[in-house]
Amino acid sequence: MNTLSKMEVRTLLKLKREETIIELANELGLSIYRTSILVASLKRKGLVKTKKRGKYKIVSLSEAKPAELFKGLVSKFGHMPLDSILSGKSLPLLAVLKVTPLSAYELCIKSSLSRSTLYYILNKLSNYGIIGEKDGKYFLVERYRLFHEFAKEFYELQNSIKAREFCKDSAVIWSGVGEFILLTREYKGKDAENFHLTGLERFSDFGIDLIGTGQYHYYYSEKVKGLSLEEIIVHALLIDFSTRTILYSIVLLLAYKDKINQKKLFKLGRKYDVSVSELLEYLEGKEVKKYPYPSMEEVKEIFKMYFGEEK
Repeated sequence: MNTLSKMEVRTLLKLKREETIIELANELGLSIYRTSILVASLKRKGLVKTKKRGKYKIVSLSEAKPAELFKGLVSKFGHMPLDSILSGKSLPLLAVLKVTPLSAYELCIKSSLSRSTLYYILNKLSNYGIIGEKDGKYFLVERYRLFHEFAKEFYELQNSIKAREFCKDSAVIWSGVGEFILLTREYKGKDAENFHLTGLERFSDFGIDLIGTGQYHYYYSEKVKGLSLEEIIVHALLIDFSTRTILYSIVLLLAYKDKINQKKLFKLGRKYDVSVSELLEYLEGKEVKKYPYPSMEEVKEIFKMYFGEEK
């Protein structure tokens, strides 16, 4: 998972002005070689920029939004141990923490942290007064909202960098911690290393071949090696929660109702903030009578078109 090390945060803390690599190394108490590696890593992450001045390399904070937010953190919370708060597994948790309380289960799903790691980080950040607890749920204390904004923007920047490396015309339409969904006009195959074609464009794998729009959605994750039907359906709804997408998703769920893992579907719905409970009602033969959900007659008509009469 892409994050920041303590030494990377300490390096950022030293960049109140332009510094040469030699000056920075002296301030950090590190070798020029080690400092150069830190600077190169931060540059790849979009947080610093470098330029040549004579025979010296000059380093400074970049103009990227998370770098600007970092300046704000230093100005407002410079008295706090920022190298500990903003490094390691603290960063993904800060990226998903909100002022609205969330359960440990929801935080684990959204941050991709194990339960034991989550509680360790929650305890650490609680000691700094950043996190509060109410009725067994955890929330970000309002005055520390800037920590969340920095972490969220940091991951959005990392995701944008990866997306552009994958395809120059790509646009990130959903961003999470170490994962995202992008839109592109360039077809890269169904699976290209850590990028997986998803959404309606993948429904053809399961018997619903839809007319293409010339646009493709890819899901990126270093952890996921292939997408399940449940993930593809939830991604489709996340991308476009419209009557059309809901209709085809319900039909697909009905066609594979004996193979669908409902627990996994609910978990994915919580992760992406996509409502799936109404879809599952269709699996039980119930109809949701509200927009944008389709009528049962529409569902049966489309089902028959692709799969014949429902058994």
